[in-house]
Amino acid sequence: MTRVVVAGGADIPPVARALRDLGVEVIYVAPDQVVGTAIQEDADAVAVDRGTRRIAAELAELDAADIRVLTHAEALEWVAGRYQ
Repeated sequence: MTRVVVAGGADIPPVARALRDLGVEVIYVAPDQVVGTAIQEDADAVAVDRGTRRIAAELAELDAADIRVLTHAEALEWVAGRYQ
């Protein structure tokens, strides 16, 4: 099962619902918990509304560059593509 850590603004509920409808395990977190949670939960990706470059750099520093860092919209497209 694909596991995505989701954080961000008011658009989280519809994004999370859409991801769940696609069969994804969604883990909600506060924006400052994205990196640690993604590593701890062995996430496939994180979906955030901003800060993708910073988060990608933090993950790379922690030897977790294999975790995809996506915007909410990109996460929906990426997951949909995995299940086609």
